[in-house]
Amino acid sequence: MARTPEALVKPDLLVWARDTLGLSIEEAAGKTGVAAERISAWESGAERPTIAQLRKLAAVYKRPLAVFYLPQPPKDFRALSDFRRLPDARAAKWSPALRLAIRRAHFQREVALELMRLLGEPEPQPPRVGSAPDDIDRFAADARALLGVSIEDQVGWRDQYQALNGWVRAIEGAGVLVLHAQRVALEEMRGFSISGPTLPVIVLNGGDFPRGRLFTALHEFAHILLNSAGVCDLHDAPARQAADDIEITCNAIAAAILLPRDRFADERRLRKLPRGGRWDEADLAKLADRYSVSREVVLRRLLELELTTWDFVDEKQREYRKAYAEARAAKSQGRPSYYRVKLRDLGHTYVGLALEAYNRNEINGSDIAQYLEIKVNKLPQLEDEYRRSSAVEV
Repeated sequence: MARTPEALVKPDLLVWARDTLGLSIEEAAGKTGVAAERISAWESGAERPTIAQLRKLAAVYKRPLAVFYLPQPPKDFRALSDFRRLPDARAAKWSPALRLAIRRAHFQREVALELMRLLGEPEPQPPRVGSAPDDIDRFAADARALLGVSIEDQVGWRDQYQALNGWVRAIEGAGVLVLHAQRVALEEMRGFSISGPTLPVIVLNGGDFPRGRLFTALHEFAHILLNSAGVCDLHDAPARQAADDIEITCNAIAAAILLPRDRFADERRLRKLPRGGRWDEADLAKLADRYSVSREVVLRRLLELELTTWDFVDEKQREYRKAYAEARAAKSQGRPSYYRVKLRDLGHTYVGLALEAYNRNEINGSDIAQYLEIKVNKLPQLEDEYRRSSAVEV
């Protein structure tokens, strides 16, 4: 059989495509089935891959084939700040899955802005509040007012999924794209956000539990309000580095949005301080269920109200993290429908823009298939899910 022609690509394009996915030459060799020495020879210019071999590289690097024929490597999107501080989260190296999630978020933002222009919609400005973050409770109250979620709405949500949907819709209504990422380890990323002059983005980890995602969404919303986007872990510690101040602030803002001081402090269960600040687990669970928040959020607010101690909070957080890890390991393999997950990952706002542009003939079938990563003949099912989405789980 004749050997396929050589691909006339520049070596630095091959290096760029591998580096931007965070792969070493050895890792790329393992994924492509090509010897590391051969990949190294291609990248040095000593040899050239065939077109068939280039297609294999393109598939592994998640890049279109045409990119490798550019005259020079394109400039990648501005790197995000890395706020992770978990012991096993290496800030210097992002996994390929996280890099792809960040790349997709930038792509969706650019597509959404283009769809808005086609539809004649004004570009949403980043949400802002008038108060300063040095008064956390005032800042959180203004943020909550901006989102338009009342306490009555919050305590009326029937379960954690409806609560997550409610807060996500409110954040989207404030002019933010909210997306989900899959196959990124929670130890590496709970969520990240992208700020900018218009249409900021929040990405949540789809592997997290609903109440975890809910807190992450508001934590990242706080980042956007402060114009300090980045990759976060939301991990608390008794003492953190000065560089972590923004994470502590965003955690505090998110908790104060979810449990406003005046309302929470008036709860009947808080009127009798337990000995040593050691709260009964049943009371913590009831408060968490009432407001559709995690027990960690309840503990945080109790600590801020000086109704418990850091030692007790730290003890419970360790206990909960262990329980969550065990629950994830034992989690049922059952999943929501393909279309529900698709809508969740791409985001309600983004899917709505693409469907409207397609139905108004502003984009064609090839465009929407690319934007929504779906075959055109599957669009009716996705559109049906979109229409039903206001009352279903994510």
